[in-house]
Amino acid sequence: MEEKDFQVSLADLKLQHPIMNAAGTCRSIEEVEELASSPVSAIMVGSITCESRNGNGGNVFWTSPDGQFSINANGLPNRGIDFYKRALPKMADIAHKANKLLFVSVAGFSPEQYGLLTQKAFQLGADIIELNLSCPNVWSEGIQKIISCFDEELLFATISEITDSVQEESRVGVKISPFSDYFLLENIAGLLGNWRLIKFVTVCNTFPNGFALDEKGKPVITFGDGYGGLSGPALKPIALGQVKWLRDLLPEWIDIIGCGGIATGKDVADFLVAGATAVQVGTAFLNGGVKVFDKILSEYVDIAIKAM
Repeated sequence: MEEKDFQVSLADLKLQHPIMNAAGTCRSIEEVEELASSPVSAIMVGSITCESRNGNGGNVFWTSPDGQFSINANGLPNRGIDFYKRALPKMADIAHKANKLLFVSVAGFSPEQYGLLTQKAFQLGADIIELNLSCPNVWSEGIQKIISCFDEELLFATISEITDSVQEESRVGVKISPFSDYFLLENIAGLLGNWRLIKFVTVCNTFPNGFALDEKGKPVITFGDGYGGLSGPALKPIALGQVKWLRDLLPEWIDIIGCGGIATGKDVADFLVAGATAVQVGTAFLNGGVKVFDKILSEYVDIAIKAM
């Protein structure tokens, strides 16, 4: 079989295959170099904020002993846009020399910040921008900040600001949280479908405010009263449902990237059947390292060949 047999078109750009890393797993030039040497078809950097952030302190990532779920409360650690003004051109060069697209995830704390970050990231070499509208782990003075995708007015203001900041043909997508209310998700899908600027939706980010105790009965996450975003295999059925819902709700020109519990080639195939064009791998990468992409891609290719 030829390489082109596994290609997919995302936002009118060709990917060698549908598998890439998820936001939150790559922030440095060294990590971009590592992913450039892996079989991923695109490299996702970020999320990037305007100011540098240390993220949350203490224990902020934990995986259950049986490997069925993880909880994280990282809080968007990154070195801020001033660092990425120097680093992103190098990252783009590394990715492109490896024949991979460079995705950049941005996370603002106002519509204006999202507009600025999106504009800068494109200027610095990003091929595609993913707006992180769904991080559940940002706290201020003991209060959890609002998750943008749940606020329709804020979502409207954010995308309006970005529409004013970049050209309509720019390749911009949004990453959203899982929705349990179909009618609210229907409203969000209708809102997103009003902008030709939005080329894809990534579903989904972690499930907000998961909680777990260790064998001693203590919270495994020591920040934010022990709350963190739930990820890993336990999230897969929820994420698959979100993909299926959104494929029915969104106009066909908006692609879907599936994310949540992907650790095998079968997981990739399941998300594509549900309606995704591509997938992102987060928790399995954090737990297993970059070699996990060789395993997932090999398993996916075997399944795809058998299905032909």
